[in-house]
Amino acid sequence: MPKVVQTSLSLHEVARRLKVHYMTAYRYVRSGRLPAQQRDGEWRVAVADLEAFSSKRTRPARTQKPAKHGSRAAADWAGRFETCLLAGDEMGAEHLLDDALASGHDLFSLYLDVVSPALVSIGERWQRGKLEIHEEHRASTIVARLFARVSARFAHRGPSRGTVVIGGPSGERHGLAITMVADLLRSRGWNVSDIGPDVPANAFAQAVKRVDQLRAVCIGVTLRESLNAARESITAVKTVVAADVMVYAGGAAIDSAVTAASIGADEWARDPRTLLALLANEPVE
Repeated sequence: MPKVVQTSLSLHEVARRLKVHYMTAYRYVRSGRLPAQQRDGEWRVAVADLEAFSSKRTRPARTQKPAKHGSRAAADWAGRFETCLLAGDEMGAEHLLDDALASGHDLFSLYLDVVSPALVSIGERWQRGKLEIHEEHRASTIVARLFARVSARFAHRGPSRGTVVIGGPSGERHGLAITMVADLLRSRGWNVSDIGPDVPANAFAQAVKRVDQLRAVCIGVTLRESLNAARESITAVKTVVAADVMVYAGGAAIDSAVTAASIGADEWARDPRTLLALLANEPVE
């Protein structure tokens, strides 16, 4: 009989070949370092992937200059996080974020340098027809749950710096970017009222009425076709807030200060770090 060529291995077989404990092999897979797929509830590792991984482990380390952003960039955290999300591996994704934090990431770099690039890549794959809609939705759902768990570790203790209302106008369907910014603001001492995406103009205005210590209103716009709705929301908001309450606009569809001004915003918040600087009246880099 012809010899059967084994093309994939169980984790127990992987552990034996690598001469490591089963849980060590499991962590390699869950952290995204060793590619694997789940089949009938069991992780399977392609022989070719194991050979490539084993080669990297045994290859002598070469002296090289540090990566531009140090070990955090060299580890390709975003790519590994994306791999976990596409596999539907929530526990592996959470472990990877834990490892990233242990390696020196703070909440800002975790969200902006790991999570955000992974989500952008997944969104682009879906737009190109490389992913099914359920895969994109599953990844987003996993991230939403992870946000809730991770952000709790960075809860600010001490007096509030004031309240910021943040949301997206009618037509915006995805709220993860808004949640991300809200978490980052909270970690720096701001009380945040996150009203989510797809909020009609009149509802946006109602949300900012009688808010204690209201300092600013932030509107996130990711779609160019939502700009008119954003303009309507800002107009409605400005009829009910005090003159000293600033309205900031940001998101992928707000590509310049000119665009922000065209929809009635007082300032362009090109990214979360810029928004924090503007809120604190600090110079913007």
